[in-house]
Amino acid sequence: MLTVVLEGGLGNRMRVAAAAAAMAEHLNSPVRCLWMEQWGMRCRFDTLFQPQTVKSLPPTFSLPPTGGVGEGPGEGPGEGPSMVNGKRLFQLRDATCLESILLARPQPRNLHLPRLIQRLIYKDVIFSEKVMPMRIDGFDFLGWARGGGNRVIHAYRDFYRWDPALLSRLFVPQPSIQNLIDDRCVNYSPHTIGVHIRRTDNQESINESPLELFEEKIDSQIALNADTRIYLATDDEPTKAHMSERYGQRIITSHAKADRESTEGIVEGLVEMYALSRTDIIYGSAGSTFSEMAAAIGNKPFEVVRRSNAGDYESGLWTLPPAGPQNL
Repeated sequence: MLTVVLEGGLGNRMRVAAAAAAMAEHLNSPVRCLWMEQWGMRCRFDTLFQPQTVKSLPPTFSLPPTGGVGEGPGEGPGEGPSMVNGKRLFQLRDATCLESILLARPQPRNLHLPRLIQRLIYKDVIFSEKVMPMRIDGFDFLGWARGGGNRVIHAYRDFYRWDPALLSRLFVPQPSIQNLIDDRCVNYSPHTIGVHIRRTDNQESINESPLELFEEKIDSQIALNADTRIYLATDDEPTKAHMSERYGQRIITSHAKADRESTEGIVEGLVEMYALSRTDIIYGSAGSTFSEMAAAIGNKPFEVVRRSNAGDYESGLWTLPPAGPQNL
């Protein structure tokens, strides 16, 4: 079995889960994605999204039986049913208390003991700081996962190419959150653009994506379509005030302050992402994949607004190229 421990913020977890689901289609053993509450994500999966149950999993996530590996229905701590009609399933769920302890992120405050424990329990473990260097070096994550035994990968970066269509099948907002998304979009015009201006602790966004460049993009859209409205997602209150003063009633934005350390703040972040996904085109900040995830969810055009190397931009998401599936 492959266990994928999701790390990082909302967008990072969604992209890693999509990568794991894509990999699951080519493995001969179960894959489980575990969502843990950590710094930057003080919220449970089932608070945000409708739980992935055996009955609601899309057929593409059912894997042919290979025999000899994995648990039957109800076997294993916290596993729940992992086989139906002889088919192994991909799981995406909240971690149990025991899993949260055994698979905790190694860090100074826990004396890095989880690293030692996991090395003893599992056949092999890849920790999150190694994922991107290994990917750059061309490491074969699928071959590694096919190596047998119980393996673990901690990740906040995607380690396998994935199809953006997976997002709408893996992540279905809870009805109460879906209502918030619908309410946020009720005043969209026939031509509403999305703008994500990242500030606070993201120095790359501050340096490379100044406000005047966003204003140039917005002004060009207004010149093309007088009915243009702007959905503005930003973690910076002065930016929100400036843009509201400049564009007046065209601006649609949240009145809540950005907060990644509370359930309410994470819910608001999810509403922002899905509200962006419903716009016609999305302009995002350098050094942030939040708006790029929104574009992937909505299958919408996306552009990073930056002052340098605009033509050399490479997607931060490891999605499938337009030409077709990856080589296996």
